[in-house]
Amino acid sequence: MGARLRQLAGQSFVYGLGGIVSKLVGIFLLPIYTKPEYVSQAGFGQVETVMAASSLAAIVCQFGLTTAMFRFCWDNREPDARRRTIRTSFTAVMVLSTLAVLICLAAINPISSTLQVTRELALIGLAGLWVTIQYTIVTGIYRIEQRPTAFIVYSFINIAITVVLSIVLVIPLRMGAAGIMLGNFSGTYVTYFLLLWARRDMVGFNVNWSLLREMLAFSLPLMPSGVALWALNLADRVQVQRLTPGTQLERSAQLGTYSAASKIALGIMLIVSAFQTAWIPFANLIIDDGDAKRTYRAVLTYWSMVMAWGVVAITAVSTPYIHVAMNPAWFGAVPVVPLLMSGSVLYGAYYILNIGVNRSKRTKLTPVVTGTAAAVNIGLNFWMIPKWGIVGAGWATVIGFSVLVVMGWRNAQRSYPVKYDFSRVLRVVAMAALFMAVLVELVPPIGVAGIGLRILLVAVFPLSLVAVGVVTPGERSKMVALAKRIRSPRRGRRADLEQELEVERESEEAPL
Repeated sequence: MGARLRQLAGQSFVYGLGGIVSKLVGIFLLPIYTKPEYVSQAGFGQVETVMAASSLAAIVCQFGLTTAMFRFCWDNREPDARRRTIRTSFTAVMVLSTLAVLICLAAINPISSTLQVTRELALIGLAGLWVTIQYTIVTGIYRIEQRPTAFIVYSFINIAITVVLSIVLVIPLRMGAAGIMLGNFSGTYVTYFLLLWARRDMVGFNVNWSLLREMLAFSLPLMPSGVALWALNLADRVQVQRLTPGTQLERSAQLGTYSAASKIALGIMLIVSAFQTAWIPFANLIIDDGDAKRTYRAVLTYWSMVMAWGVVAITAVSTPYIHVAMNPAWFGAVPVVPLLMSGSVLYGAYYILNIGVNRSKRTKLTPVVTGTAAAVNIGLNFWMIPKWGIVGAGWATVIGFSVLVVMGWRNAQRSYPVKYDFSRVLRVVAMAALFMAVLVELVPPIGVAGIGLRILLVAVFPLSLVAVGVVTPGERSKMVALAKRIRSPRRGRRADLEQELEVERESEEAPL
C-alpha cells in the first residue's frame, strides 16, 4: 500500500510540474493582462467565453475516443495491439475534429454573435480547438506508457513558447485579447508537430473498424457525460455574462472578474489536474480487486487531507494577492476564489469515487449522473446569479459538484463497491470549511496582523486534523519517523529499516 501511494504521489508530482509552471505563469501575468492599456475587463471576459466554448466543442468532437484509447490500451498491452488502438483513435478523432472545424468555419458569424465575442476571437478559437484535440491524443501515448518525464518535457516546451509569445503579443504589440489566445495556441501547435515526429512509431492513419465499434460502444455514453461535466465547470461563464444585473458592458466586466477568480482558483487545479493525469492509469493497473479496493479507500482519505490543506493555503494567499496586485474593480473576486477551488476539489473526488465505473466498463448511467449534477448547477445559476451575482455562481458550482460526487459514488458502488472511510473525509471537509470562512470573513486582507494570522492558520491546519481524530496513531508514528529520517540523513540503513518495520506494525493496528 505504501509503495503504491508513493508511486501515485511521485507520478502526480511529475505530471503536475508542467501544470504548476503554466498556471503560476498565468497567475503572475494576470496583473499585466488586467491593466486597461493591455486588455480590457470586457476583452478578458470574451477570452474566457471562447476558451469555454472551445472546451465544449472538444468534448463533442472527440466522441469520448480519447478516454476509450486509454481504457483499451490497458486491456491490450502488447505493442502491436496498442499501436493499432492508438492509430484507430488518432485517425477517427482527426477526421471528426477536422469536419467539425470546417462546419464551424462556415458558420463563424452566427457563432461569434451567439457567444457575444468578436469574429477574430472566434476564428482563433477554432484554430486552437483543432490542435488541442490532436495534442491530447499524442501526449496521451506517454500517459499510457507511464512515462511522465517525457510528458513533462513536452509540456515545458509548450509552456515556454506560449509564455514568450503571449508576452510579446500582448505587451509590445498591443494585440489585446487576441494576443492572449494566439500566444496560447501557437505554443501548442509547435509542440504538437514535434510530438508527431517523436512518436511516428505509434501515430499514423489506420482504422481497425471492429475495434472502433467496440471503442465507440464504450465511449459514446461518455460524450454526453463530458458535455455535462463541461457545464459543471464552464457553463457558469456564459450565465454570468447573460444573467448578471446591469448593462452588457457591466455584465462583461463581471465576467472578467469571475474569470480572474477562476484563474487564481486554478492554483488548486494544479494538484487536481496532476492527480487526474496519473490516477486513471495507476488505478487500472492494479490487477487484484482486493488490493485495488484497499488502495482506492486510502487514496480518497489522503487526497481529502492534502487537498483541504491546499484549499486553505490558497484561500489565505489569494486575498492579499488580489488586494496588492489588482485595482479595486477586481476585488469582487475575493469571495469567489475559495468557492471555485472547492468545486475543483469535489471534481477530483468524483474521479476517485467513479473509478469503479471505468474499471467495470459500465458507463451507461454516467450521463445520467453528470447530467443531473449539471442541471442542478445550471438551474441554480438562473436563481442565484441575478440575486447574488458572481458569488451566487460560485455557490451553485459547489452545490452542483456535491451532487456529482454523491451520485457518482452511488453509481460506482452498483458495479464495483468500495468501503470508503467517509467518517474521516467528512471531518476533513468540516475543518477546511471552518478555516476558509475565518480567512475570508474575519482575517484582515493585508497588513502585518492579517498576513501573520493567515500564515498561522495555514500552519496549524494539519494540527486541527490531528485534534479531530482524522490522523490515526499509526499515521502520526509514520510522520514522526519521517521527520527523524529527514533530521538525521546519515543514520544507518539497518536502524531505518528496524524503525520502519515497527511503524508498519503500529499502522496495521489502526484503520485506513
